[in-house]
Amino acid sequence: MLGVGLVLGAPAIAAVPAQGKASSGLDKLLNMEGIDGSYAITYRDAEGKAIARAAFITAVFDHHGTFSFDHDPAKHTADLRLNRPGSQAALLAKAAASSAHARGAMLKSGQAWPAFRLADLQGRTVDAASLRGHTTLINFYFSQCAPCIQETPVLTAYAHGHPEVSVLAVTFDDAGTTRDYVAKHHFGWPVLPDAMPLIESVGVSAYPAMAVVGPDGRVLRMALSSDIDPGHALTVAALSSWVAGAQAPASRNHPIGR
Repeated sequence: MLGVGLVLGAPAIAAVPAQGKASSGLDKLLNMEGIDGSYAITYRDAEGKAIARAAFITAVFDHHGTFSFDHDPAKHTADLRLNRPGSQAALLAKAAASSAHARGAMLKSGQAWPAFRLADLQGRTVDAASLRGHTTLINFYFSQCAPCIQETPVLTAYAHGHPEVSVLAVTFDDAGTTRDYVAKHHFGWPVLPDAMPLIESVGVSAYPAMAVVGPDGRVLRMALSSDIDPGHALTVAALSSWVAGAQAPASRNHPIGR
């Protein structure tokens, strides 16, 4: 079974007065992840025991629960499991609210990248002007995010194979945590720690996420990493195609930071 590494919660809506409305809300969440009516879905409690769909919906919508899921697009099967309250998965899901909300909150193609001014781990200043004159791939991650860790080798390979594109990582982790993470996972590009104001201003609330910013400082593409090649783990080929599809003009490499 293919694990997609995502956690979801009910959208930030007021009350859900009827089971039918909540059921539709769950279907909408799943459809955003490619799980439609053709899937055979198993619903489980936090202990892994199979439960009825109605009980699952009540836990998510009436009691503000969150859930994780695995799915197999080839077999059209999905396994949904409630997260334990207070678990890392539950906290991440609540922070993200839902993937549907996260997608809608991010900057859209053509919008200007907001003004910012941050220091990377070497103390060099990085700001909006640093992004101009070249194409930049920006990765949003945090140290406890398993899918973020899993895609790091892909980013490394992409950066090595595409020197014409600058790569920048952004995280809300503090500088100490970020240094440890970079050393452990061998980041070879600038990283901006303590960047929550920037993260909020571009609308990122789920991780990992990617953005491509063009030489004019405007967004060419922005998406959750899971949407780059839906239903599959991110690969260098998929990432390369996604960035190229943004139709950014080729430019010489321009190191970020000064």
